Amino acid sequence: MARAHEDRRTLGAAFLAHARANPRAVAVRDFRGQINRIKLAGAALAAAPLLRLQPDEDTVGVLLPPGQAGALFNLALALNGRTAVNLNFTAGQEQMARMCRLARLRTVISAEAFLERIGRPELPARLVLAEDMAAALSKRAVLAQMARVMLLPGRRLDRARPQQVALIVFSSGTTDQPKGVQLTHQQILANCDAVMEHLRLEPGNDVLATALPLFHSFGVVPGLWLCLVNGFTIAAHPDPTDGAALGNVAAECGAAFLIGTPSFVRSYMRRIAPEQLRTLRFAFVGAERCPAELRQAFKERYGAELLEGYGTTELAPVVAVNAEGDVRDGSVGRPLPGVEVFTMSPETGQILPPGESGVLVVRSPARMLGYLDRPDLTEAAFVHGGYDTGDIGWVDGDGFVHITGRLARFAKIGGEMVPLDPIEARLQQLADRDGVAAGELAATSVPDAKKGERIVVLYTELPCAVEEIVVGLGDLPPLFRPRARDFYAVDEIPVLGTGKRDLGAIRHVAEDLAAQPAERGPGMVRAILARVRR
Repeated sequence: MARAHEDRRTLGAAFLAHARANPRAVAVRDFRGQINRIKLAGAALAAAPLLRLQPDEDTVGVLLPPGQAGALFNLALALNGRTAVNLNFTAGQEQMARMCRLARLRTVISAEAFLERIGRPELPARLVLAEDMAAALSKRAVLAQMARVMLLPGRRLDRARPQQVALIVFSSGTTDQPKGVQLTHQQILANCDAVMEHLRLEPGNDVLATALPLFHSFGVVPGLWLCLVNGFTIAAHPDPTDGAALGNVAAECGAAFLIGTPSFVRSYMRRIAPEQLRTLRFAFVGAERCPAELRQAFKERYGAELLEGYGTTELAPVVAVNAEGDVRDGSVGRPLPGVEVFTMSPETGQILPPGESGVLVVRSPARMLGYLDRPDLTEAAFVHGGYDTGDIGWVDGDGFVHITGRLARFAKIGGEMVPLDPIEARLQQLADRDGVAAGELAATSVPDAKKGERIVVLYTELPCAVEEIVVGLGDLPPLFRPRARDFYAVDEIPVLGTGKRDLGAIRHVAEDLAAQPAERGPGMVRAILARVRR
């Protein structure tokens, strides 16, 4: 941890070092083609003045998918000493406008084709188009900057400082309004270094495949900066739901690693052929629970491990991960080097003895600077010299971290607190009895006049009758067992743009169905969500 605090590098300078050492190596490949390191560095340095930012314009919005343009402008802002705010285009126009105001954005960088794809949202900021920038970016200016990268030390080209905020990442908002998480160059580099050491990765020319959006902390740190500052090639695709196209890019580059969420990986397994991932060493998933059946099926299909990890945006973001040859089923792995995980009592806040279940607290050099303009929330989240994750779990005697639920993921039934995560995991296990099921399910709670709340299950497809699934829950306590009549077939399980389950939307859908069970059928979830989000 002390080593991380003494790190004087910045993200931009770390990338320039690799560009200078191996300039022709491919930095990013996407469906449009590829760009090597030295050209990416030159284009980023040449593009910065063309943005015409005001001297006091510290934060700049980026509304781009992963790929060459997203990497170029994030790098340009980092080298220019600005803070990049990658906007969540799946959150809707109202939330995006709120993020712009909270982050004091006066400029947003986007692309005409991408704006068309997402419905051309109106934002309270000046819009700079990547197409206009490309037209104004002369070959001579890029070549001049490439020469400067090769001839001058990185500190002469980089205007950032190690403790400056490099990114503001808005939390996913699965259970609350999104909050602006401020991450410095030093904190992001600390997390990248720890991931490299923990997974025993070597800087060089390995390829990482990703389709995670840049507004996702997992997508912008492991998916972008981990690669840029360690000399990896990024094989990117702009749509995380398009597994076939991601498979094509991964095959063309010979991807060694893949990152995603369990929900996305489940869909990839139906669309990416084994030969497209023949060079894969492992895949790394987080953001939600990864069923053991999914890990096993992934290994059987691709011959590579599916490693489950754990993190939060506030910790930049990786906390723990199972590593090759060091996997414990049911856990999210050991903490990264320099990271300490322990538990505290949810009632008293006191630190609990090792091995006892409680609220997980993490001490990490990658802990955020704080929530944007919310010192009250920052103070509440910083406890015992660490960060209060709000997740319930425990650390076993060998140091593996186990997650059992979130404080927000409990139903209060008959006065008892019933955790929903283990119920959902058990239901998915029953549904996946013959391998990975074609469908998915989600457990939530709705108000109940007699018991306060009751458990409701949404599912897209089951391998057997609902009654058989309920019988399979027979070894759980009675309060943990949903009734057969509280299972509802839906056309889709609501998911956020990050790949996480949209817990708020799931509950809204369940409440509507429980109140009006006749409202079933194709398009039902979309109709309810349209009402909720208006």
